[in-house]
Amino acid sequence: MTDAAPANMKCIDIDRLQPGDIILTASKSTTGKLVRLASKGDVSHAMICVQHGSIIDSTSEGVQARNLQREFFSDDEQVSAFRLREALPPLEIQKVVDFARSEIGTRYSKIEAARSVAPVGKPRGRRQFCSRLVARAYASVGILLVADQDYCTPEELRKSGLLQELDDITVPVSAEEVAAMSKRSNPLQLMREAQNEILAFVRSLDPDVENFTDVDRVVRDHPEWDAAIADAYRKSGYLDLWGHELSAHPYRYDLALMEEVAEPRLLADMRAYCVGTIREYYSGGVRFSVNLAHYEASQQESPRETVGLLIDLYQTLVRDHERRVETARQWLAKHFPADVDQHLER
Repeated sequence: MTDAAPANMKCIDIDRLQPGDIILTASKSTTGKLVRLASKGDVSHAMICVQHGSIIDSTSEGVQARNLQREFFSDDEQVSAFRLREALPPLEIQKVVDFARSEIGTRYSKIEAARSVAPVGKPRGRRQFCSRLVARAYASVGILLVADQDYCTPEELRKSGLLQELDDITVPVSAEEVAAMSKRSNPLQLMREAQNEILAFVRSLDPDVENFTDVDRVVRDHPEWDAAIADAYRKSGYLDLWGHELSAHPYRYDLALMEEVAEPRLLADMRAYCVGTIREYYSGGVRFSVNLAHYEASQQESPRETVGLLIDLYQTLVRDHERRVETARQWLAKHFPADVDQHLER
């Protein structure tokens, strides 16, 4: 995967994916070739779809969220997607997605990944690698995709009898489209940088910290570090990242502005955006509401400055999500009412 793109590139058709779908690729990089050689497989990397256009994976950068619209593949690179043969109820899929999200920030372990194919002792550490992340996410709801969710390869996921492959999941991408995307701001990259800054600081206090669940534990158990951690949140820019989306796309939150933007030549793109948005009318923002409730309960039990900042943040995110999805619904109801009947999440 790369943001730079020669001719004959492709990307994944995000409208073909659902939360919980697994994407498997065969990178031409040296690491990708070594993984396929060691696992005697056709694929070398695994990712999990968590939202429309959003995936989570584990690379040398750790567990991070990525925008699939920014992930480009060479035309001859193998890209496939898999879905459970027997569909899970939406709440169970949400738990799978929540597990993957909860691991964001967890560090990558090349040693642990190598143990998936090496006959050595396996201490089953907390650090992640791509196929372990996917397998553990499903194991969290009792779905065992492979024999050992802690030590498995992307190839073992590909061969899982519980999964079926999806057809035609990629679409061609022109060099112009790739160049245009590379010029746009990347809010998820900004998010990764802010998250890594916070995690690095908290790890300087407690080296065992892997993800933000651990950060919450440190804040709760060490009130003497609370003010410093709150300051790290402020300095990282993490608390203000929501403003980038609002500044970049103000029309998404205001129906009058959306009417001004949606000139005839952009009508199809606006319609596609609104349909994708109302498909996740509720589930797209549920994590914000859940986190808000979590931090409000935590604040009642043990007040902390850091938690107060996070309450303010999630109140804003809940409010903005509601404005965004309702603006999309109202625009479709006016211009394409049948789309609301067909696509609005129930």
